[in-house]
Amino acid sequence: MKKLCIATIGILGTCLLSTHANAASFDCNKATTWIEKTICTNTELSDLDEAMAKKYREDINNAANNEDSEVYRNNVIIDQKLWLTFQRNTCKDTECLIREYTEHIEEQTNYGVAWNFSDELNSSDLPSKNAFGEFSKNFQLSIYNVDGKRKNTLQDAKNTLSINEVNNKPYLSVIESDLVFTNYHSCSIGDSIAKWSQNHWVINDNNQPDETLELRLYPATYKGKSHLLLKDIDDQFRWGRCGARGYFDGIVLEHE
Repeated sequence: MKKLCIATIGILGTCLLSTHANAASFDCNKATTWIEKTICTNTELSDLDEAMAKKYREDINNAANNEDSEVYRNNVIIDQKLWLTFQRNTCKDTECLIREYTEHIEEQTNYGVAWNFSDELNSSDLPSKNAFGEFSKNFQLSIYNVDGKRKNTLQDAKNTLSINEVNNKPYLSVIESDLVFTNYHSCSIGDSIAKWSQNHWVINDNNQPDETLELRLYPATYKGKSHLLLKDIDDQFRWGRCGARGYFDGIVLEHE
């Protein structure tokens, strides 16, 4: 039996176990949540869960070969925790779980996942009230001199994003956002239409007809409060909207 105790690094509340009896990466005899039970009873998901655990182990091991190994290792841990909280654990059906696992393992995006018939969604498929509203984060921003050297001081900054309801269309929202990046470069997402897709909002940039530019907004309870995770997996959205000045992927904002 191979044992991966992710609890010791603060990711999961239980250890991930790899056994011949249970195809999943954890002990299926101790499965309690709907997601755990679904993984244990679905062969494809069980295999994906094993592959996810293998990828996580490899990423942690590879951190030792990085020049700044401790920072790299911490980033791997944080990314795993965010994926579990905002992406995997917010799924409500098997299709959603398979997509989130596959994209996480293969590190690529399957575009066009929004519902084709959004006006026919059941109430359980629609976003909750916490998926709307004002989200923000105060942080300290890095400032560089013209020669590229970092100054000794950091500047206070704030990222904001608003998800506004559309009358009689609960599967749609209007996004307004002002994000600030290094050297106070800013990028706005003004009056963008977002469509709900299983567990996240999707913004498709139609101004780029030859490319698919997609930004996802995942709402979830994080550290006891409602938060929003921005995912731009292959960075195409930020290049289309902001160029090198912006970086959307991995931004976490708290519900005001």
